Amino acid sequence: MLIIKNYHIAVQLGFTLIELMIVVAIIGILAAIAIPQYQIYIGKTQATRVINELGQLRLSVEECLQTGRTVIGLGTDECDPRSSASNLIAGDSQVGVVLPNNTGVAQMTNPLTLTTRITATVSTQVNPRIAGKKVAWLRTSNGSWSCVSNIESLYLPNSCDYNDSL
Repeated sequence: MLIIKNYHIAVQLGFTLIELMIVVAIIGILAAIAIPQYQIYIGKTQATRVINELGQLRLSVEECLQTGRTVIGLGTDECDPRSSASNLIAGDSQVGVVLPNNTGVAQMTNPLTLTTRITATVSTQVNPRIAGKKVAWLRTSNGSWSCVSNIESLYLPNSCDYNDSL
């Protein structure tokens, strides 16, 4: 005699509410860690970009000093530092050029000296932790340059030193 019983097989067709809540909790924890790290990363790249944009002006300063042009301007015997407008820097042109909206250029000691300083104020269009801070390249009388900034050390590259008094 053959007995056949009718078995019902339950097939799960979706996720339970608990499983969905666990996934959402894991995503929340990852986001809580990732977002602050991303903000730090953005601040570091913006600070590094400002430092590099200022660093490029050192060559112009050296050229002007070598040729005896110490007054900043566009005249024949004046030094044009060839500063490019940046959306990360606040500051008016020292040579009278009209800058695009929401951009600025670095400021230099005028007239240029053997201890010239190239300074930039970080604009407000950046990470709020570095907005309004200053970055400077300082030239010593022997021709060497050093970078200092009052941006927190966390955001500065190794090539630039923190100095709160800037």
